[in-house]
Amino acid sequence: MKGFEFSRILNFSIEENLTKMDIYIEKELKEKTGQILFFTLILLIPSFTIRVIGIILLCSAMLVYDIKNKNVELLYFLPFSKKELFFYNLIFLIFVILITSAVDKIYYNLTILEGLLAILKTIIALLAIYGISMLFTTLGHDGFIWSIVITIADALLGDLGSINLNSADFNPYSLISFTKQGNVILAFLYATLICFLAYFAYIKKGGEN
Repeated sequence: MKGFEFSRILNFSIEENLTKMDIYIEKELKEKTGQILFFTLILLIPSFTIRVIGIILLCSAMLVYDIKNKNVELLYFLPFSKKELFFYNLIFLIFVILITSAVDKIYYNLTILEGLLAILKTIIALLAIYGISMLFTTLGHDGFIWSIVITIADALLGDLGSINLNSADFNPYSLISFTKQGNVILAFLYATLICFLAYFAYIKKGGEN
């Protein structure tokens, strides 16, 4: 009986969250149709650099925009918790990446493995950029501007030297850089850490609702 009760509660929780996420995403799409559509179209361009630009723009149009313009307070009363808002946005952005990244497979005629790697690389960039924009916005700064500045800095630092461990000009940062991604696993961990720090800062600032 306890197992059945737990299963029922779990199913209800999942269903409730999916319903709330659907309501939130529908609201965002209605209010920001033009921006989201335009920035999503940018992500369809089969170029990693262009996609990074698209990710920066798309992130700035979502929760970051609502926090910056004080619209987020209304969302807390609807009610959406900070945890929900953070993850609903992230899930939606990942979904957009998955859909638009399919263009790579078609355009470049990639194998399944190559296609998955291309998607992973874009998601790594997304995790880092979303984390940066959310972190700085939460701290009261312009998350959009700082995401641009740090992404450019990351690209410059990551491009210095070599990713070869045995090279005289080996650059350790190139391995974790979310734009260079000399080592996909390390870059993923680095991007995830940035995203986690943003999540922690966001839910803790002003108290968790």
